[in-house]
Amino acid sequence: MGASNFSEETLSGGDSVYAAAVEEIKAAFGFDFVSIGLTAFVGAPLKWVYSAGATSERHRRIVLMPGHGIGGIAVKSGKPMMFSNIDEEIDPREYSSYPIVFAEDLHGFCALPLTRGKRVVAVLLVAFRTVSEAHEGAYRCLIEHLGGRLLDMDVVSSDFMNFENVVTGRRADAKTNPISVRSELSRVIAAQEDERKRISRELHDGIAQELLSVSLSIRRLAAHVDEEGSALVAEANGAIDRILDELHNISVELRPSALDHLGFEAALRSQAAVFERTYGTEIVFEGNLSRTRFDQALETQAYRICQEAILNACKYSGADKVYLSLEDADGWLHASIIDHGCGFDTEKPSVKGSGCGLAGMRERASVIGAMLSLRSGAEGTTITLVAPMSVAEGKEAAL
Repeated sequence: MGASNFSEETLSGGDSVYAAAVEEIKAAFGFDFVSIGLTAFVGAPLKWVYSAGATSERHRRIVLMPGHGIGGIAVKSGKPMMFSNIDEEIDPREYSSYPIVFAEDLHGFCALPLTRGKRVVAVLLVAFRTVSEAHEGAYRCLIEHLGGRLLDMDVVSSDFMNFENVVTGRRADAKTNPISVRSELSRVIAAQEDERKRISRELHDGIAQELLSVSLSIRRLAAHVDEEGSALVAEANGAIDRILDELHNISVELRPSALDHLGFEAALRSQAAVFERTYGTEIVFEGNLSRTRFDQALETQAYRICQEAILNACKYSGADKVYLSLEDADGWLHASIIDHGCGFDTEKPSVKGSGCGLAGMRERASVIGAMLSLRSGAEGTTITLVAPMSVAEGKEAAL
């Protein structure tokens, strides 16, 4: 379905070209969901802009950096991807790497990089919400019909990424090195946080600063090279900027500086904004705290518990919104995380991610003498943390 295969209305120009294209592809091949994700420039994030068959607007809020998510992987690698049955082909612990899968409940997809001048500028995603042996045939028919061209872009439809060896290796590793929840987890929490803090600072104050120095040196070269050299200088600086962004994200994930310098609520607001961009879930934040700082142990453990709860809601609930509220009264900190998603069996939750999130949250709550309650069902999930604002002596070690 090259440019010549679209109707005259589709070719009338403007955004309507892309919007009409996804609608026509969906109608012609019977896909449940079709979307074109766009990236503004090399290294820029990709967003699913034009879609047909969406169940909500949630997917439009997903922002994918190169190498992350279906769109980000296709942009970074320049190679197409195809999964006919996600449940069989991808380890459940890898689902969270594909936020569009959660947003639109996809069970099989084909992602095709779209290029101009050999640079990936967009990604075409076609997908089904059911599993059928006929679906791969539909993907192949689309590829053949496109004939290597979609509107003003070339379609990359060869050399599909081979994930089977990676997936098999991960499954084998999971069997030989099962993740266990240990009763002594509380005794290593302090060491984990100290190590997180050390690595975070090393990334920010060490590696990041060295890269900035290299970037400045490269920029000084620009005045001494020809036009071709200037292009290479710009390309090198663009690569360094992308690395710096990724280092920053890793550093924040390990130990946000806001938690140490600004406090619990500020750090949570910052983390919530990151989750919104990554997973497309709107996080409604209501903070009503009487002060900005609490005991360090309380701040750290409450932050980690809320972070895990919000992340799980974004990944697994299927809800468009997650509600987070904070308040303190009579010497107690109250935090609640609510979603109106699919819920789960609290007694026998299915293993997703590392499988130790809930247990880790309970351990962290016990470290600070807090009460953690969990209610989940068809109406959604509510997690409530009630913690004493003055952590008992001896608990301070578990920062």
